[in-house]
Parts: sequence; C-alpha cells; structure tokens
Amino acid sequence: MISKPSDLKGKNIGRVIQLLLAKPDTPRVELARQTELTKTTISSIVASLIDLGIAEELSGEKTGLVGKAPIPVRIRSDAATVIGVNLARGSTTGVAMSASGKPLASSVKSVANKTRADATANLFDVVQRLINKCYRNEIRVDAIGIGAPSPLDKEKGVIYSPFGLSDWRNFSIGEITEKKFGLPVFLVNDGDGAAFGMKCFGKCRDISSFISLYFDEGIGAGIILKDEIYSGSFGYSGEISYALLKSFCDEPIDDSSLSLDTIVSALNSELGENLGSIDDFLCKGSVFSRRMASVIGRVGDELGRIAALVSNIFGPEAVVVNGKLLDFGEIFFEALRTSFESSLFSGDQVRLIGGNSDQFEAFSTGAASYAIFSYLMSKALTD
Repeated sequence: MISKPSDLKGKNIGRVIQLLLAKPDTPRVELARQTELTKTTISSIVASLIDLGIAEELSGEKTGLVGKAPIPVRIRSDAATVIGVNLARGSTTGVAMSASGKPLASSVKSVANKTRADATANLFDVVQRLINKCYRNEIRVDAIGIGAPSPLDKEKGVIYSPFGLSDWRNFSIGEITEKKFGLPVFLVNDGDGAAFGMKCFGKCRDISSFISLYFDEGIGAGIILKDEIYSGSFGYSGEISYALLKSFCDEPIDDSSLSLDTIVSALNSELGENLGSIDDFLCKGSVFSRRMASVIGRVGDELGRIAALVSNIFGPEAVVVNGKLLDFGEIFFEALRTSFESSLFSGDQVRLIGGNSDQFEAFSTGAASYAIFSYLMSKALTD
C-alpha cells in the first residue's frame, strides 16, 4: 500500500519526535541516519518543530576536529506538560510529566472502579489533584492520557467491554474527560501505553521490537513492533489473560482470571495453610521455606512458558517482565528465565529483561508518555 503524502509526512514527523524523546541531544545527521530519511527531510522537520516550540537546538560542543561541530537537537522540556492516569479495576493512579519524561507530581486513589460512575469519579478526582499541584507550581497542563483495559478505540476514546467490568461497556471516557477539563484526551490500552513509555523514556529506547509482559492484577502484554505500538485490528492485542496456567487452573477460571489472587490462592492451597495476600507472601520473602520456594519456582516456570509462547508468535528482540511477582526475587525470575529460554524457538536470541515491579506506576507513566507523543504530534500536524 502506498501512503498518501499527508500520511507519509505524519509518519516521518512521528519518527523524528519519538526518536528525540528517547534520545535527546541527537544531531540532525544522526537523525537522518537512524530514521533513514534524507538530510533535506530532516532539516525541514526539525526547522518546523523548532518554529512550533516543540524542539530546540543546542550549541555544538567543540570536538577538536576540523569543521563545524554537530548541533544536538532535543524536545523542549516545556513543550508539553501532561497528566497520565491508569484506570485499573482496583485503583486509579496518576502522574504529571514534562515532555522530557520528568515526573512532576503523582497521585493515587485506592478505590475500586467497578462501575463507570466509580471510574469517572475516581479519574476526575486524580486528574484534578494533579492539575492543582501543577497550578501551585505555575505549570500549565496541556493534555491528559488515560491507560485502561481493552478492548477500546483510541481514536474515538471509547472503552468497549473489558473483561470483568460489564458496566464499562461502551464507556466514552475520552469525551467525558475532555468535556470536564477542556483539554485534549488520549486513550490507550494500559499495557500498550506502558510499553510505549519504555520505548520513549525507559529500558527499551534502543530496542525496535519488544513485548512487555505484566504479571500483577492480571496477565497482559504491550507490544512494540518496529518502534510502533501494535494493537491488532480491534485494539486488544496482548490480552493474554486467557493463557493456561496448567498447574494452577484445575478449576474453571472465574472473573479474577489469571490474577495474583488466582496464584496466591493456589500457593496457599499448595502449602496447606493460609499465608494471606501477595503482600504477605512478599513480606516473608527472606524466610521462604524450601517448600514455599519450590511453589514460587513453579509459578515462574509457568509464566516463563507463557512469555515464550508470546515471544514465539511475534518474534521480538526482547521480552520485558513487569509486575509485583518480581518482588519474589531470584527464585522466581531464574525459574521464569529457565522455562522461557527452554521454550523458545530462537534459542537464546531473545533477551529477557526485568522491568518495573510497580505495574500501576508503569501504566500511569505510560499513559503520560503516550499523551506527550500524541499531543506533540497533533501540534506538529497543525502546521
């Protein structure tokens, strides 16, 4: 398919903005090399971004070599301030972030979002708190990003029918939030946003294709292929919570699906005693019995198999593992790694990376990262 000129222009601008977010202080010649665009195209894009107050050039440092030193280009830190919110089943977390990826403020509301009324009220509360914090520091908020469970439509700002949240069906959260605060709102799948945040500001800046797995409130994934979010045809790729954990799913799966509750319940049953919640297990991490360590290793083994299954389908350069289960430490991660590597078609070619143990922080910063990119793109394309 041949792209229309406007589509091609937008794609080229997006590649430059994303590269500058991930690698600030990149000279024009390096931008041309890494994007494979001509120097003329890069010069035109950079000049436009500078005119719009999105990017800036810094004085080149003297290198001692003959000729003009390359001039670094970066996204201006004041080009945008956004609020990113993770709208999860059991909590709402938010962060205010500058265009350079610097967190400016955060807010957490640990109240369940079972109904759309609950979700709307909790979202508005967190956003308003963050706007107030920014206002007190004389910082203007330009946009809002929302990370939420799929399936959803990013363009329409609608959440369709997330698993276990029947009252959210056809939830026009984008329109509702935009009307409330008078700011542009960008909706993204929570896992996709978190993966995009890793691409722009985190461990995966230099990785073109990777899968970010999340083992926490549920099991999900964010997929980046060739530097872009892959959401599938209907906006819910990466929803792998139906993958089978053979050792822990002898009974039919209820609405909790493959959540921490499922695993903790199985751990308690296996050990023949009730040691409590996942946090209770983690508090006992330094005094794991041999039997308990064996069970935790089995959890890692099962999840490693699922990580390999997803990797074998998409063929990424790396798989990033995130979520509270990482707090089980080496017992868990080494079991996961062994299972992962033994189940790969590609041998040891795919890297396994330990990510963020706080999934909800990753989701809110991911929503903010997606909003930064989307806002800057909308600003650039109005030129």
